[in-house]
Amino acid sequence: MTVNPWIIFAIALKDLKAATRDGRILLGLLMPLALGVLYNVVMPDVQKPSVTIAIATADPTRLPQLLRAAAGANVNLTFLTKSSAVAVRDSVNAKKADVGLVVPAGFDAAVGAGTTPTLVVISPASGATYGANYVIASLDAVLRQMAGQHPPAAIAVQTTAPSGTDFASIVNQLGVRKYMVLGTLIMLVAMIAIYILPVLLTEEYEKKTADALLMIGSHTDIVVGKALVGVAYTAISVPVLLLVTRMPVANPLLLAAAVTVLTVTLIGFGLLMGGLVRTVAQLNTWSSIPLLVLILPVFLVALGLPSWVQLLLDATPGTQAARLLVDSLSAQPVYGSWPVAFALMGAWAVAGYGLLIRTLARRES
Repeated sequence: MTVNPWIIFAIALKDLKAATRDGRILLGLLMPLALGVLYNVVMPDVQKPSVTIAIATADPTRLPQLLRAAAGANVNLTFLTKSSAVAVRDSVNAKKADVGLVVPAGFDAAVGAGTTPTLVVISPASGATYGANYVIASLDAVLRQMAGQHPPAAIAVQTTAPSGTDFASIVNQLGVRKYMVLGTLIMLVAMIAIYILPVLLTEEYEKKTADALLMIGSHTDIVVGKALVGVAYTAISVPVLLLVTRMPVANPLLLAAAVTVLTVTLIGFGLLMGGLVRTVAQLNTWSSIPLLVLILPVFLVALGLPSWVQLLLDATPGTQAARLLVDSLSAQPVYGSWPVAFALMGAWAVAGYGLLIRTLARRES
């Protein structure tokens, strides 16, 4: 079936103009954005813990530098230089420092020569804090490094891929705020595809304007025009959501591809629903069901679902898109198997649009 680009463009432009005057459409777009802002406020990113160390040294030492290197990006270390052991102890007692270090004269040279100088560690009287324990635990490895000793073994930490949609693994990888914003992103795409676009299509038939469009174009022209509107809404609203939530994206190309394929796929089924119902009132009644089917799996994975239920969820485009989006937000991919995910969503898209064109043709006849 041929398509007419000019008719498609006219349909899309008409719907875009109408949407700016329709409160239902604006609400559908603004609600997920408002949720994203809410999550950004109530679930701030967890800040790195900070440890303050009071230190007194008789001569220069590499100990602070090596402790900072050992902490890396995990902990912020702040050093307060003191003139004496008494001053260090006072700082710890006054809780101006989490832990104190008193370094004797010639400490670096003595450690390098293999002797055993005494490094005094001052811990709070009320009990060692997290910061004190962290510094004390790091000292052994740092002193071995200063003495030129190699560690007994090299430790390589690897993260296993989650089984199905393992909630704990995903949250550990992303953090709660990122995970909730990811769910909001999928909700935004679903609102556009499953609620907003079906409203536009159902109104065409309810108001008989579809008959006028079919006099100059085809069902395919109408479908492509509506789909372009959905893609345009997504192309604007998703970047806005990421900006207002200050969401860092590790792999922007993967995120863009996942959102695009998910949007196109869901638009097919959204328009199919719009073609099946007769009125907007019916659409408002039934649209919540597919919305829940698409959104809830993202949040239900924490419940330890039976394997057969998880298998069914894994076959849905929403779950596959969630996997791709998790990988796009993660520094290290959690799931992988991206071609399989895209192929599965593509198969759903082909099925959805095939049923849509057939349904619209039967409805017209």
